[in-house]
Amino acid sequence: MLERSALVISVGTDVGPALLTGLQAQGIRVALLTDNSEAAQARADGIHRLPMKPGSRAGVQSAVDAAVAAVGAPDLVVLCVVPEVSVQLTELAELPESAWYESVRETIRTTLHVLQAIAPALRERGGSVIFLAPSLSLTGCPGLVALTAALEGQRGLMKSVARQWGVMGVTLNWVAVTPAALSPVFARAPLAIKADAVPVALGRPLDLRDEVVPVIAFLASAAGRKLTGATLCLDGGEWMLP
Repeated sequence: MLERSALVISVGTDVGPALLTGLQAQGIRVALLTDNSEAAQARADGIHRLPMKPGSRAGVQSAVDAAVAAVGAPDLVVLCVVPEVSVQLTELAELPESAWYESVRETIRTTLHVLQAIAPALRERGGSVIFLAPSLSLTGCPGLVALTAALEGQRGLMKSVARQWGVMGVTLNWVAVTPAALSPVFARAPLAIKADAVPVALGRPLDLRDEVVPVIAFLASAAGRKLTGATLCLDGGEWMLP
């Protein structure tokens, strides 16, 4: 069996080691592209780490090309774009215009540049693109209006590109997880809480490394690539939203 490879592209809020080690546990070679200087530092964990400058298409393309040279054309691309400014709790009426642009416009622009950069590597043999995000765009959150708007913009872009790229064997799907499972930065956020007697069907949020990552790996498999343009809410059954 050929070894699979994945590009993990993390911009802004660091998604942490759980995603990376989870993919490795699935037998997948991993390259991390990030604008987080600490996360990009080399270490002896078998993960290729490359810095990425998301401010321009050329910077993104250069990082993607270097990652493909290191681990080969990817079978899987996991994309998480959550600018740090967008996780700062701010009332909408007090949100500076510059912060709105950085949270929303730059998030969409970076996502567009990433999709343009990875297209040549995926076009020849197909692959799977997973947008990994907190489930905020499905529930809303006071103080994080710009982030929820940016996430919904990304989700709409995902669905449109899924329709266009399906003919070349590339699938795109959205995986929404409990915010705290993605990053501790959401611990202070006033997240929506269900008042049901059983608010989470499985009794708890899912673990990113051991429970969410296997689903991502499945979506990159031959069987999983029959699904595209879908939103999977992997929050343990808290919201059960489409």
